[in-house]
Amino acid sequence: MNPSALVALANLQRRRRGDTEPRTPLAEPRQVSQALADEGVTAGHLAQDALPAVARLADAVSELADCIALRRPRPRRAVGVLNELASGSTATIHLEVTDGAVQSSIAWCDRDPAAGLARRVIGELGSTDLSRLLQCQREECDLLFYDATRSRTQRWHAENPCGWLERQRRRRTTS
Repeated sequence: MNPSALVALANLQRRRRGDTEPRTPLAEPRQVSQALADEGVTAGHLAQDALPAVARLADAVSELADCIALRRPRPRRAVGVLNELASGSTATIHLEVTDGAVQSSIAWCDRDPAAGLARRVIGELGSTDLSRLLQCQREECDLLFYDATRSRTQRWHAENPCGWLERQRRRRTTS
């Protein structure tokens, strides 16, 4: 399972190629929704009043993901924030009978978008091989990524720009 919500939230406020100032995607709900959607994460309808909780969540997830990727002890504060925000999610189990088959399903109800995102991150943390959560190895980049390669050899968060720039830098130093 690829932890897309975990990675998207951890990278939400980190600098990208071409950024000259620290990122502030948490200024407008539309920017947050777009930044998460770019990573394949749907946040639901975000209103302006939901942004402080999403910002707290992004900070906690970033801190926790850094500790996992850099193999440092897990911060209790970040875990507490995740649990607190996810407590706004409740589940209801339903029994369905269709064509003689009996099935159960779980329906989630999230108090707000931050609760839904926190619940999703907790689910991803519990079902993901966390040893595959890594930080880009290019010095100028601190983005996190999930290494989904079979050989576990991915070194950069993306081939373009980091992989390409790193190989270009190596070629220039060896010439």
